Amino acid sequence: MRIHPDFSYNGIAANEIIQWKRGDFADWEQPIWQFMHDWLTEGDTIQVQTSGSSGQPTVWQVKKSAMETSAEMTANYFKRFNRTTALLTLPSVYIAGKMMMVRAMTQGWTLTAIAPSVNPLMAVNQAFDFAAFTPMQLATLSEEQWAVLAKFGTVIVGGAAIPESLRTRLAERCNNVFETYGMAETLSHIAVRKVSPQNTPFETLKGISLTVDSEQRLQILAPYISPEFIQTQDVVQLLNPTSFFYQGRFDRMINSGGVKLFAEVIEKKLEGIMNQPFHISSLPDEVLGRRLVLYIESETELDEGKLKAQIAPVLERYEVPKEIIAVKSFERTSSGKIKQIRN
Repeated sequence: MRIHPDFSYNGIAANEIIQWKRGDFADWEQPIWQFMHDWLTEGDTIQVQTSGSSGQPTVWQVKKSAMETSAEMTANYFKRFNRTTALLTLPSVYIAGKMMMVRAMTQGWTLTAIAPSVNPLMAVNQAFDFAAFTPMQLATLSEEQWAVLAKFGTVIVGGAAIPESLRTRLAERCNNVFETYGMAETLSHIAVRKVSPQNTPFETLKGISLTVDSEQRLQILAPYISPEFIQTQDVVQLLNPTSFFYQGRFDRMINSGGVKLFAEVIEKKLEGIMNQPFHISSLPDEVLGRRLVLYIESETELDEGKLKAQIAPVLERYEVPKEIIAVKSFERTSSGKIKQIRN
């Protein structure tokens, strides 16, 4: 498989990397070595997997040529070509980390990789042309780290919704941060929008077209992946074939007494109020069909009346949970996402 002659990894030139063995890499780098090894060996497919945040992790084979095309689309969109300095902070087990590797290898980037952590910028004191983070990695930046981040050329953020408090801070402190939309099945992002105080729509990368089904679930046509539309479970407001507003997961839509409620919309409204991990779900109800439930990670008993009074002002009448339940500890994926409780 093609590797750009300008590519380097942690100071190792492309022609030298081919000669390196597994034992030449640190323990945390083993998945990176394995991916580079698999990329450079014979065969036109490579294995990828989902994170498992909304179900069991899924593993399947994808064409390397499709990953190359996706990498080229991102490089063209952000105008990041050979000799781009890039920072890899994401686990290369999942598609986001793998695609950072593919972009670097095929576009000739100068890649610096550090051990994945909740706060990777603790180990960084220089700016890069391009970097990708999850919202969790940016949630606890120090003032010094914010100053470093503001100097980055392009920052993309994905993997989870950006909390409103973090979105505000990013918009205030940086003018180079983009929120991404995508999934493992689309080989990372297929649409982006600049992080700003305004609620702007996602815009697709060149070559991607969109439609929706009868339930307003997004369908994606990415010819480099498949000639067929990729069916998602994401409900959107489609503005045209290349732009949309994201509303929420169809499988997290709750029909309560005939009112359709999106758990993610409610969670976003509560982000500025809740100081403990939480998520919205539902339980069966004889009258409503499903009743809205707020799960909060807490080892102590909750004052439900006080909490409802606290959250009611930021919610519509139908969005106020009928029940609030304390959970000692949420289950989480290996990437730190809460596994939602569903009944």
